[in-house]
Amino acid sequence: MNDIQIENCQENLLIYLEHDSGYDFEWFSDPELLKADECIGNIVLVFNGSKDMQPVQGMEVCYLTVNENYPWNLSPGQQKTYELLLPLQQGSTYAITTIKKLAEAMELEVIRAACKRLENLQSIGAISGLKL
Repeated sequence: MNDIQIENCQENLLIYLEHDSGYDFEWFSDPELLKADECIGNIVLVFNGSKDMQPVQGMEVCYLTVNENYPWNLSPGQQKTYELLLPLQQGSTYAITTIKKLAEAMELEVIRAACKRLENLQSIGAISGLKL
């Protein structure tokens, strides 16, 4: 029987979309795209919370768990995101933020870039619970 190996395949993750530069000028001038970006930004991220808790009214909620011992390399954007998320989980009984606030902490103008970092972190097993 063959052993199954899990590898961090960064080349398959569209890393360029983890940065503002991955989005062209039209992104910043299209009201529909900006509105969609705002909707994504309002998604609430909860750390150390349980699904039994009352959700925030009118907001989509994701209960995130950070793999505290993630063993593989991360892209620079993923590393920055991971370093922001891990203390939220470790340093509090309960923590809430939004993807928009996370994007601001990462100095990103395009909220979708922050979302792409989260998606990529989940796809490689560094976090779980993201539902978009």
